[in-house]
Amino acid sequence: MKSDPTEGDRLDGIVHGSAVQTDSTDVLDFHVPTASATAVPWQLPSGTRVFTDREHERERLGFLLPTSDDADAAVAGVGPVVVGLHGPAGIGKTALAVRWLSEQRDRFPDGLLHARFDAGGPAHARNPDSVLTGFLLALGVAQHALPAEPERRIALYRALTADRALGVLLDDVGEVEQVMPLVPGGSRCVLVVTSRRPLSGLIEQGAWPHQVAALSRDDGMALFEGIAGPDRVHADVQAAAALVGLCGGRPLGIAVLAANAALHPAVPLADVAADLAQDPLDTLVREDDVVERAVRADYEGLQPLCRALFRMIGVQPVSRFTLPMLLALLVPSHGQPPPGRDVEVAGEQQSDPVSRSRSRRAAQVRRVLDGLVAAHLLTHHPDENPAATDDVMDPMGTAGPTWEIDAVPHRLARQFAETADAEDVRLAALVRVVDLVLWPALHAADLAVTPYRRRTPYPGTSGSRPGEAAAFVDRAAALAWLERHVDAVAAYAGALHAAGGHRRAWHLVDALWPLWLHRKDYTLRLELDALGLRAAHACGDEAAQAEMLTRIGLAQTSLRAFDEAAKALKAALGLRLALRDRWGEADCRDALGLYHKAVGDIDHAGDQFRLAARQYQAVGALREQALINHQLGVLYLDTGRPHLAQVQLSRTLDEFAALPQPDEYNALRTRIDLARAHLGLRQYHDARALAVAVVGGMARLANPVEHTRALEVLAEIAHATGDPVYPHRLADALALYESVNSPHADRVRKLLATTDAPAAAMSDGDRTVGDPQAQRP
Repeated sequence: MKSDPTEGDRLDGIVHGSAVQTDSTDVLDFHVPTASATAVPWQLPSGTRVFTDREHERERLGFLLPTSDDADAAVAGVGPVVVGLHGPAGIGKTALAVRWLSEQRDRFPDGLLHARFDAGGPAHARNPDSVLTGFLLALGVAQHALPAEPERRIALYRALTADRALGVLLDDVGEVEQVMPLVPGGSRCVLVVTSRRPLSGLIEQGAWPHQVAALSRDDGMALFEGIAGPDRVHADVQAAAALVGLCGGRPLGIAVLAANAALHPAVPLADVAADLAQDPLDTLVREDDVVERAVRADYEGLQPLCRALFRMIGVQPVSRFTLPMLLALLVPSHGQPPPGRDVEVAGEQQSDPVSRSRSRRAAQVRRVLDGLVAAHLLTHHPDENPAATDDVMDPMGTAGPTWEIDAVPHRLARQFAETADAEDVRLAALVRVVDLVLWPALHAADLAVTPYRRRTPYPGTSGSRPGEAAAFVDRAAALAWLERHVDAVAAYAGALHAAGGHRRAWHLVDALWPLWLHRKDYTLRLELDALGLRAAHACGDEAAQAEMLTRIGLAQTSLRAFDEAAKALKAALGLRLALRDRWGEADCRDALGLYHKAVGDIDHAGDQFRLAARQYQAVGALREQALINHQLGVLYLDTGRPHLAQVQLSRTLDEFAALPQPDEYNALRTRIDLARAHLGLRQYHDARALAVAVVGGMARLANPVEHTRALEVLAEIAHATGDPVYPHRLADALALYESVNSPHADRVRKLLATTDAPAAAMSDGDRTVGDPQAQRP
């Protein structure tokens, strides 16, 4: 305001509120910029052509709009309706806001204003002052009439919107301070704010918050079909559903994949789904850019402890975490050195980060996790896992809540860790999860299923395992745990080996041995055994190398890859001989006997079995000696000598019964082959009684492969006696083989296809003898 004495008192500028002049005046001029009467802005972005329903969310938003009864609300000082839509990048916040505001266009006769802040974008280009200037210009204020001071521009904006029915959309807001200057003044106005996290300051002032949820499977499929086209989807509905599932319900990811599918109609959706499952980051390039900018901005806004935990999560090779895993990631207190490469850390076991002040640390980690969830860097699944039952213990904390990290935040968290944290710190984060959570449970499962096998001490434990004690109530519970967590164990083994934790990586692979006895997934098994061999080589541990080579030889023998099997087994035997390890040498000769038997060299097979039996006897390995005698009995059986087999296998059963600790699993396996010997001698009653007992025993031990062998013996008995249940027995056996991807499934499938064959016993070539390594501990 300025005064000119030559023209009397003149008030020049913008006046807000009451203007009181105490002295008499000749002239009082008010120059108030007025908006053009014809200025009706409509700045709403174009909506997407394909929009999924979200009907429930749009209905809820509709309930918030002012009604005709609210016409006099402004007199009472009621402000505008304010809606806050929050959710992670790519979840569809903007699309929902644009669609809903477009549907309500008749409610905004005075127009709609829009600004995008691009939280986390380049240099955070938009700021509320520049947005406010743009809004005033859109409302008809001339450039030269804009007030210079921000406070006066805010007051003008609110005055101009006080009597208007106006919509305002503020998109991708990073903080509440960006919103407050842009809140319109009228009660007929509606302000919609989208952000990645709830804006608490806005909620405190009456804003209605709403978290935009991921799309359901049906809505995701509808969006995919709307963009890619119905023909593309109907050609492979299963692959389309897999693609939608891999996007985690994010419309942006679904839209990117659907657009790619439309642009490349010759590429099968199944191939796209397979590629995306292996490397989602190469496929969702556009989404990566959007989400990456958001993640970087959210990371910078975190508290230091939140950033540290986020980085350590990035180091982990899995994307879903239980609370015990996240507790293990909490950095040890000052003065406590992190565990390094396969070395025992003084005092680590006496003062680890979980056992020390557990409740305090749990509360602290919970608060940190809440911060990461609020920033949409983690997703919390509070009730996803059922509570542990009486039959299955839960040593990994797999019951209860879990937290999940998406692919792009996971990649960036790893990058942040590689930049901010030393290599030893990153390795220590892996080691803490393995030592304190994964290894205790894995070791307990190994002991429960194969208590007799030889083991070497885990690093840094002096023969005992780190972490808390873990136990399983029975063998079946331990196997169930191994099946559920084999992928996590494999991921940590690979990550440890890559980071230099070779010995721990080898131990993780070694402890999976009981799973391979019962589940014949040869692809994953060979991949992990090869990893274990590389880790043992990196450690310079020849005994560990020999163990992995023996396992590889056994698996290749089962797959009839005989050249690879011979190479691995001969290398293993050479190492055992050089080490003068008689027990290990016997293991190798046992495996070589199975190899020679598989290639039809029966004489050499028998020689290797007998040599192994003598070595086991020399070192007092009575159980292993019984296992070799079982192999000799099977050799007699498979070479058409059922009388010798019956004598040998009966003697072997007596050896198992005399062991100080019973070995029910291998005793049952011996009974299967003894039943086969009775069948070969046409002693059907005795054969059936043994096979029926084995079916029950193997079902109790949860071993589908040996269970199926017993069913096949029952099928052979039915075939030999003309019993019409023969095809049903084969069908049961086939279903079990298929459930574990056994290579024997094809053989049984062929037998089932020829069930009109004469009622005679199956030939030795058709009869299954089990997997070669199944007798090993």
